[in-house]
Amino acid sequence: MTPAKPVAAPKSSTSKRVVWIVLLGIAVLAAIVWTNSSKSTDDAAPTPTTSESAEPSASAEPSASETAVAVTTVEAPTKFVALNSEGGLKLRWIAPTAIDGLTGYNVEIRANGAGEWTVIATVPADQLTQDVTKASDSGWTQFRVSSVYSDGQTASATAFGIPGEFN
Repeated sequence: MTPAKPVAAPKSSTSKRVVWIVLLGIAVLAAIVWTNSSKSTDDAAPTPTTSESAEPSASAEPSASETAVAVTTVEAPTKFVALNSEGGLKLRWIAPTAIDGLTGYNVEIRANGAGEWTVIATVPADQLTQDVTKASDSGWTQFRVSSVYSDGQTASATAFGIPGEFN
């Protein structure tokens, strides 16, 4: 029987080289992910404090112009933000990826986060901004935008509040 050969330990320089290659690979991967994520971001400010969910809901009744065909996927707009503009705000959002049956958006407000939502504008599906005017510095106003689909379903973006009264 032949005695077993002892296994040589890896050289220290080889182990260090492998560690550096792995670290370099991780750095390259992180750079790729960071570059791709920055390409898909909007230039708008980050979303302010949230207070509503983005759960889809069905509206009361579809109008006569809406079709009876059910939309299978509804999504809320994303990255809903408010940007300062002269005399008020420019509300801005990104269209949802579920666009089959998307007819437009409802832009809604409510004073001091209480009461019913009031639709201040209904805009077409290709319009992704809405200007609002600041009426006073008192109180605060809560905003939300909802995707509206041809079968009457809606999906609301996360709502947020801004100091002042707007209309």
